[in-house]
Amino acid sequence: MGRLGQVGFAIAVLCAAIAWEAGCSSGTAVNTTTFAVPAIIVLAPQSSVSMELGTNQQFTATPEASNKSAITEPVFFLSSNSAVVTVAVNGLVCAGTWDSLSLPQICTPGPVGFADITATAQGVSSPATRVYVHQHIDSVVITPVPPGPATTCLTATENTTVPHAAAYQATAFSRGVDITATAGQFTWQMLNTGVASLSTTASGLVNVVNGQSLNQAELTATAPGITPLFAVIGNATSVPFSFTTCPVQSIQLQVTGSSATSESITPTVVDTSGTDISHTNVPLTWSSSESASVTVSGGAVTSAAGGGGATIIASCTPPTCNIGLLPSVPIFPENAVTMVPETSTSPSATVYVSSSGCGTVDACVSTVVSVTTQPTKLGNPMILPATPDSLVFDPKGANIYIGTDSGLLGNKGLSVIAAGGTTVNEFSSTPGKVLAISPDSSKVVVSDTTDSPNQVFVFDTSTNIPATFRITGATAADFSPDSLKAFIVAGSTLYVYSKLDALQAKPLTAPANDVTFLAEGAFAYLAGGNPSGVTVQRTCDNGQADTVAVSPVPTFLKTLPDATGVVALIPPAIGVIHVSASPSGCAPTVSDSLTTFDLGQGKFAASQLIISQDGSTAYIVTPDFNSILVFNIGAQTSSAISLVGKGFPLHASLTPDGTQLYVGSSDGTVHILQTNLGTDIGQISFPEGLCQTSAGQPFPGVTCNPDLVAVKP
Repeated sequence: MGRLGQVGFAIAVLCAAIAWEAGCSSGTAVNTTTFAVPAIIVLAPQSSVSMELGTNQQFTATPEASNKSAITEPVFFLSSNSAVVTVAVNGLVCAGTWDSLSLPQICTPGPVGFADITATAQGVSSPATRVYVHQHIDSVVITPVPPGPATTCLTATENTTVPHAAAYQATAFSRGVDITATAGQFTWQMLNTGVASLSTTASGLVNVVNGQSLNQAELTATAPGITPLFAVIGNATSVPFSFTTCPVQSIQLQVTGSSATSESITPTVVDTSGTDISHTNVPLTWSSSESASVTVSGGAVTSAAGGGGATIIASCTPPTCNIGLLPSVPIFPENAVTMVPETSTSPSATVYVSSSGCGTVDACVSTVVSVTTQPTKLGNPMILPATPDSLVFDPKGANIYIGTDSGLLGNKGLSVIAAGGTTVNEFSSTPGKVLAISPDSSKVVVSDTTDSPNQVFVFDTSTNIPATFRITGATAADFSPDSLKAFIVAGSTLYVYSKLDALQAKPLTAPANDVTFLAEGAFAYLAGGNPSGVTVQRTCDNGQADTVAVSPVPTFLKTLPDATGVVALIPPAIGVIHVSASPSGCAPTVSDSLTTFDLGQGKFAASQLIISQDGSTAYIVTPDFNSILVFNIGAQTSSAISLVGKGFPLHASLTPDGTQLYVGSSDGTVHILQTNLGTDIGQISFPEGLCQTSAGQPFPGVTCNPDLVAVKP
């Protein structure tokens, strides 16, 4: 970079630069130095600068050789209009006139206008930077270029009725007077750059200098959402202008191709202007309810060998779609697609088994044991840090999450074991019971109802860090199919967790027992929440959509995979809530009707309701009978699968293909029920016991039955 006065500057050149101030004798001999001719001079800042009257800004110049390396050269700075802008010999620019070019101190304001600044050395000049000088700017306002778009939003596709691009202009004011003409080049910024593309060089824009408009920009809608738009000039920034690409209003899914192991789904997406924007590559979120069995990417669905079925949806889920809308506005499809591959043989299964039998008994060591079948083989017991109260696989089948409240030496926390692994990872900051895991396996809801105060943790599986919420008595939770939200039931309060929005607490008019999201995602059903029996909440805005008269209040609710209904367990009966929904927009409507069926077993208490992934069968686990109750949803018939021996069911888990149900029993074994045959085909025992002493022997005097069972997806 050239600096006048450095070693090697020619005295003659220096004299010429400052002769008018200090004088120089032409009769004195001087030494001269020869400098290389630069290939180019790079002046910074480049393009243009906006300056308020009386202010100054440093310019720098760097002579470069042809290989782009900097070289040492004396450099002179020139202004094309010294009445408006003067530049000192050190490159300090004044929006007015300097008191001294060699030792600049005071910049005296002059007239408004502009000047071009250049730097020269050895006859080579830099490209000019234009400096605009103006009065103080106290406000900047963005408005559409007249006549402006006739709609409140631009659509993300070209059409003849709704514009997809529009021009906007920035106006600078000084004490209420428009001074845009002297302000110079505005800089445009968008907060959410995915919503639109911006150009200052588009055809039709005015006030064009050096190929770009000084104060206008054209925005082209690209993805549904809203973004604040800013215009910056000098030190002044406009108030934000809200630019909106028309949000998604509705989504319909159509299967356009299928085979035994795959499907192709084509979405039809309509925005709030009524325009079909399907061909614009709307950034939809594709979700599978059982990602270990069925995967989906961009509408291409593939089932895993030996896996079960799943529900597939495509949703407009923030922050990648309907970007920037606050609160978030997820839009779910009007229908769900189910993928149910045909299986002819029962695959082998991996089952994890544990027990809550240790309770708070000191020195009682809780373990978890993995079991593989065909042939049956027990893994080595893995020691847990405390007595477990829950054992849940994530939908990907990658990890098993084990909740603990208290136990061995008072240790607490969440235990995580990778599928097939033997290491128990402990997270003591997350004690409690596992209530739900998101479909994308990224979040785990854990409720601590033992410690005071009660808390709910939303454990992030990528960072292993929980978000903590002061929630008392949370007993049930479920995630929306796109994993954006979780509804958490705590007595007469519904808490809404969102990855984007703040936690909401919604008071209910009656306690609730359970919650399940409809398979397509637009609604959540609460067992209770109002005196009628079932409360229906919208997912998008968390508002109430309907109530269903059910008496007594259901014990459990589970959605059907095809989103046509919700199964309600109402001992001694079971019911199906038939759903008729129009999930369009953020306030969709739904109507519901209930049909009930007596299971023919009299009054009983249930501990689980399991729905097969093909939606054909409901299994009811109850410790009151020596059998699993079975309800054929399509045929509306009930039956039972008896357990061999005299044990009673405690906890069960179904294989992905639905052919086998693994049932932990009060007889200390896990029973394998072949569901298509309706028989108990085998029992798995645990010779070493699920509760052990520190020496690895069965703990005496403690009943330690397998009441926690989870089949790997």
